[in-house]
Amino acid sequence: MQKSGWKQMLRQYGLPFLVLLLLSVLLLLCRSRVRTEFPVLDPQDGVMDVRSVDFSADVYHLVNRWDYYPGHLYTPQELSAPDAPAKSINAPLDERLGTWRLVILAQPDIYLSLCSFSIDYGTRVFVNGREERHIGLVSADPAKAVPMGRYMTLPLYSGPDGRIEIVYQYSNHIHKDGGFIQSTLLSTPENIDEYQRGLTLWSLLISGGLTFFSLYFLLNAAFQKSWEHAALALCCAVIALRNQFFFSEHLMPAGYSFVTLYRVMILDVSLIPATAFYLVAAFFPSVRGRRGWAVRSFTALFAVLAVCHFLVETKALVLLCHVCYYVCAPYLVWTLYCLVRRCQKERPGGTDLLTFAAITLFVFMLIWEGVNSGSDSMINHFGLTPLAMVLCILILDAVINMRLNTQRLQLREARQRNELLGQVNEMNRDFLRTVAHELKTPLTVISGYAQLMARQQEKGRPAGDAAKRLDTIRGEADRLAEIVTRLMDYTYSRSREAELGPVDVSRLFENAGAVLSPVCARRGNVLVFSDSCGCRVHGSDRLLLQILINLVVNASRHTENGRITVGTEDCGDAVAFLVRDTGTGIAPEAVPHIFEKGYTTTEGRGIGLSICSNAVRIQGGTLALQSTGPEGSCFRFTIPKEDEQ
Repeated sequence: MQKSGWKQMLRQYGLPFLVLLLLSVLLLLCRSRVRTEFPVLDPQDGVMDVRSVDFSADVYHLVNRWDYYPGHLYTPQELSAPDAPAKSINAPLDERLGTWRLVILAQPDIYLSLCSFSIDYGTRVFVNGREERHIGLVSADPAKAVPMGRYMTLPLYSGPDGRIEIVYQYSNHIHKDGGFIQSTLLSTPENIDEYQRGLTLWSLLISGGLTFFSLYFLLNAAFQKSWEHAALALCCAVIALRNQFFFSEHLMPAGYSFVTLYRVMILDVSLIPATAFYLVAAFFPSVRGRRGWAVRSFTALFAVLAVCHFLVETKALVLLCHVCYYVCAPYLVWTLYCLVRRCQKERPGGTDLLTFAAITLFVFMLIWEGVNSGSDSMINHFGLTPLAMVLCILILDAVINMRLNTQRLQLREARQRNELLGQVNEMNRDFLRTVAHELKTPLTVISGYAQLMARQQEKGRPAGDAAKRLDTIRGEADRLAEIVTRLMDYTYSRSREAELGPVDVSRLFENAGAVLSPVCARRGNVLVFSDSCGCRVHGSDRLLLQILINLVVNASRHTENGRITVGTEDCGDAVAFLVRDTGTGIAPEAVPHIFEKGYTTTEGRGIGLSICSNAVRIQGGTLALQSTGPEGSCFRFTIPKEDEQ
């Protein structure tokens, strides 16, 4: 690749790459604030001895091995009574009510903090026998129970004896599974606060950013009627709500209905695989089909399933979510089949490969999340797809901008071609109007003499100089035929490729004179041809005629009642052609720009000299302005001799 090509690529992609690099650094810095791996504390028989643990050094993860009492809501006093109920070895998966209990043995008089999500269906928390939190309303009566799920932080004080008792009560009347303890972290209040600030920063940056991205892409889709932006808007909205911490803690107002929130969250998870299909269909039109039957049927089917999320019982929502995933499977297989067929028919471009890589990354993270969400609480509540979606939209937005830049360049080139064609057409019209005006002179002479002789013939008095008049008519007719013939040769030959060969300079001057003499005579100019070399050159008769026409027409435009001379000089292995005029000359400030396409100081179009320069270069010569001033200008171009080839 040439050096200029590298500079152009650097200007086009350097700044976007720098912005992406800065954004990646920001994401990595913020992501480093959120830890996912912690040392493990494993309770034994509902008791955890942490007296030897230094909590100031780290944050610890509590394994879910608490004492469990299914089917009842026990208070700490009831669990401490002599006739305390027996605990269960295994927690039933479908229990409506239950109580969890953990005893922590710590150093005396220390403060700790425990943070986790509450049990999803309503949680009542006791610490050392005192009620600390009541999220929702826990009750054995389904009519009184109020489901709720929130992220919570519990302050813990070990007291003089170093004993901390934690009791959770839950009631579940909306889901088929029983309540279970979420992933729990334990450390000093300072460490927990640092962890939560990083968690909040990450959630707001990723999910909040995706929310604003969704509105931005939706606005672009509305203005540009763009499938790509509409699909990205849907994806950003769905993936932003995937983060339960952001959705419930930062987006929802106080006093919201958890049942409605729960339905929306399940619907959001159900729509995640649908977003992958819409992305592929938006960026690869072949997937949509000729009439878009795949997208239409898929949208109609998912619209029905989305409505069902608000009609069926909450206990059936998880099953409905699985149905949505099963429905997406054949459509995703169809998209893969369409992409393979397209690759077989045509070679994919760079933007296609980038698009496929971005969507593949998103689908891979989606599958990974689906496999691990049941066993990993962090994935279950925060998901992996938000980060994958950010990377995906960065790549896809870059693809959209690359396509827009390509379209913009194509549009600019098309506009420049149209402008150049318009200039050429206007120049041809100007030239033809001038020539057509000059053709009227011999026609007028022929018509006048013919009418005069006809009237004399009608009166029976033939003129004595009739033979002379007939000679004049014949001469003007021959001159007219010669002009028309040369014009036709010039016009039709422009559509053929330039074929270089021997060109007789005297014959070339004769043809040029037949075309250009009337043009020069219109402004009272005398056109003189002088071939002092008397040799042949190696070039194109058509191109040389075009060069002389352009140079003489320009000279005549700046000369009035003057003299235009076209001559030759012997330069050894080449012949120099000189076109001189006695016109007004060229302004000094215009001299450096006269061969630039589109530059003009008159009513012309500014492409004549550019055409001449290109035509001379094709024939192996050079064109230059030899002199200019108040006495006139002289253009000089060289063409190799025929005998030197």
